[in-house]
Formats: sequence, structure tokens, C-alpha cells
Amino acid sequence: MTGQPHRTRRAAVRLLAAAALVTAVANVLPRPVSPAQAVVHVTSVVLSVLFMGLALPDVPPRSRRPFRLVFGATLIFLAGEFVFTYYRTWQPGVNPNPSDAFLVAGYLPLAVGVYLLDRQRRAAFGGLLDALIVTSSAGVLAMVFLVLPVATADDLSLTAKAVASAYPLVDVLLVFLVARMLIAPGGRGESLWWLIAALSCTLVGDTVNNVLLLGGDTTVPRWLYLLWTLLYVCLGLAVVRAVRDPTSEEPVVRGAAEEAGTDDASSGLAGGRLAVLAVAAMIPSVLLVTLVSFGDRNRTLSLGVGSLVLLSMLMARIWDLLRALNRQADQLAEVARTDPLTGVANRRSWDFEMDRSLAAARQNAGVLLVGLLDLDHFKKYNDTHGHQAGDDLLREAAQAWSLGIGAGGRVARWGGEEFAVALHCTDVGSGLTVLDALRTQVPFGQSCSIGVARWDGTETPAAVLHRADDALYEAKRTGRDRTVFQSSADPVTYTVP
Repeated sequence: MTGQPHRTRRAAVRLLAAAALVTAVANVLPRPVSPAQAVVHVTSVVLSVLFMGLALPDVPPRSRRPFRLVFGATLIFLAGEFVFTYYRTWQPGVNPNPSDAFLVAGYLPLAVGVYLLDRQRRAAFGGLLDALIVTSSAGVLAMVFLVLPVATADDLSLTAKAVASAYPLVDVLLVFLVARMLIAPGGRGESLWWLIAALSCTLVGDTVNNVLLLGGDTTVPRWLYLLWTLLYVCLGLAVVRAVRDPTSEEPVVRGAAEEAGTDDASSGLAGGRLAVLAVAAMIPSVLLVTLVSFGDRNRTLSLGVGSLVLLSMLMARIWDLLRALNRQADQLAEVARTDPLTGVANRRSWDFEMDRSLAAARQNAGVLLVGLLDLDHFKKYNDTHGHQAGDDLLREAAQAWSLGIGAGGRVARWGGEEFAVALHCTDVGSGLTVLDALRTQVPFGQSCSIGVARWDGTETPAAVLHRADDALYEAKRTGRDRTVFQSSADPVTYTVP
């Protein structure tokens, strides 16, 4: 949609959003559990649903389906709010009432929609474990202090027990979503931050309300209604901030790979995240010790089981970290051994492998040929065709030589356009044939010169390379595009195969 109708709808969305926010704040004015307060609360919810629905068609296609689930959840919540308002105003003694079915059911599409949106960040397995550790800690507290007391109460019906237990459990689900969005690394667009704010509003409101109920206070403060109403406003703003150009496929959250400077959740623990996990893991154990110290043993079994669950998750997290560290160590070792441009061994790796090659040749009494290959007129080619073409020539030549030298040889980039080779062979003639064939494998119609020396069984790697370098100089001096071999028996005699 473009043009005037589109601008009109955008203006309507902004107007309704502002009205919903103002009406939500107005929840602190009327007396709680009064008709005026009920009207203000429901009006704010209706306005939030309206501007969310108007903004939804402009959400990019990639994120539209998850936001449709979020919008569907708000419609279910809205139905529950109407039913709740009716029973609270005209039949206040009915508890629980049918509104609870709507309010609990709405959490499922909300959770799925938020999870799908957060999943676009492609957070690693470690981030999921971190969120589960925090969630398990919250779940243990909810089970011990909220669900179990209700489940064992003799003065409640089965329906009342089910409803009273359902709300803390769905709050634990919200804890998981918020923890995953906050703890897992990766970019967070504005839309995701509004979702975090929305879930946090209802979590804080529900937690405070549960604490008041545990203390025997059934009076709901005005500001709690404000928090519960802001849930809908923030959900609507999440949809609005997801709106981009209607034809755009841009995601509303940025992936970890798209934001520089973020850490991989499976590769390490930042200080803040480690502190959160440590506190979450210790809470059940601390409560267990405290309750035992005061002689309260009724909840110790649940806290003990919860502590074991958290311990198993922490062990899984440590295993994930060790796996990631081993993987990174392998990657760093590979980087340290490899020339980044050509993909063959670098000079440092060559020095290490030369010691092994000399030892193998000494043990097996075989022939070891060491050579230096230099691309002819590389500077001229680079200046004529450009540096990118020069890089392509180096890369393609290195790969061709790696394949051409076979399993008995090794190629390394020595520096610039110069490469070093080592070849184990049964005799000098067959080895020189293999090395000389490398001249024909230079890509893009270019040529190279090769200097080869045979290790005499006693000299150092530097010494045999020096003789190979002398042979390379001779190959270039005598016309290039040739292979020159310097025998260890007579250092001044050169042979062209």
C-alpha cells in the first residue's frame, strides 16, 4: 500500500498508539476493582489491539507470521479481559471464572510468536542452555512456593487448583523467552526490545501479585493494572517498530553474524552473563539450606530435585564450552598453519614440517627433494591485470601445485610469489619429473621457474633451501620457465631436466 491511504493508516496507528498509552497510564487514577477502572483498562486494551491490527499488514513478510501469532494472542487476551470485567463487576464472587481459560490460552500463541521472532537471530546452543538454567531456577521457585502449596490445599476445588497453578507455569515460560532474548548474544532490533518490555511488564506484575497473595493481601495496587495494560501497548509497539517498507524482506531482528562485536554463546561467558547464571544456579541450594536451618523440611525435596536439575544443566553448559574451546583451538591452529590467501601452508608451518620431513627421510633412507617455485614476471602481470588478478593467480597456482605434487609432497607459500615444495621419492629422476610437471600447471597462461636441491642427509633445512634458492636463481638467469637441479655432491653443477 502506497500513497495517501498508506499515510492515513500510519497516522491512525500513531494516534491509536498514543491513546492506548495515555489510557494505560490512566489505570493509576480510578479506585481498583471499580467500574471506572475496568472501563479504563479494557479501553486501553482495545486501543492497543486496534493499532496493532492496523500496523500488522506492513510488517515484512519474513516476520509477519510470528506477529500474526502475537496478534492472535492479544485477541484471545481481549476476549478474556471482557469476560473478566463482566465477572469482576457484576459477579465478583465467582472465582475462578471463564476468563481464566482465555487468559491462560493466549500465552501459547504469544510464546510461539515471540520464540519464532527471537529465533531469527540464530543464537547458538550455549545461549539456549543459559536461558534454560535461568528458567529452571525460576521454575523451581514457582513450583515450591506457588504451585505445590496450591496443589496441596484442602479448601480449593480441582478447577481452582488447576487455574491457580497454570498462571505461575506460564510465567515460567515467559521467563524462558525473556532470558533467551536478553542472555543469548546477537543483535536486538527495536521490535525485540518492545517484546522484552511487554513480557517483563506481565512478569513483574504477576510476581508482585503472587507475593501479595502469599502474604494474605488480596488488594491489587493501582500500578499493577498499569503494568498489565502496558503488556498490550508494548506488544503493539513491537509490531509498529517491525514495520519497514512493505516490499522489504528485512528481518526485524539482526542475527549474531550481522552485528559486529557480539560473542558466540557457545564460545564463552561474558562476566555479566556468568554472574546471572551463578545466581540462578545458587538460589535453590541457598533456599534449601535456609529452610533446613529453620526446620522447614516440607519443601526440601523439591528444592533438592531442582538443584540437581540445575547442576546437570551447568554440566551441559561446561561441556558445550569445552567443545567450543576445542573447536576454536583447532581453528586457530589451522589459521596459524595456513596462508590466508592461497590456503596452503605458511612459512611457519613449513619450518615445522621440514623437521618432520628430514626425520622421515633419514629413517626411511629415501630421497628428499626440496624446491623453490617462483612465478615468472609476476610484478608485470600484477601491474597489467590488477592486484585482484594477481591474488587469483597466486591462489589458483597454489591449489594446482598442491594437487600436482601428490600425497608424497608438500607446498607452502614462502613469500610473495615464491613457494617452497618438499617431495619424498624413490629416486631423483622420478622426483624431478613430478616437480618439473608443476611448471605446466600454472594457470592463466603464465609460467614459473623452479630450483631443486636434494637433501644430503646431514645439512640443515636452511642449508638445503639455500641451495634450492641458488638453483632457482640459475633457472631465472638462464631464461626462466625451467627447472634447475643442484646436486648435493657438486654444489656448482646444475642440471636442467
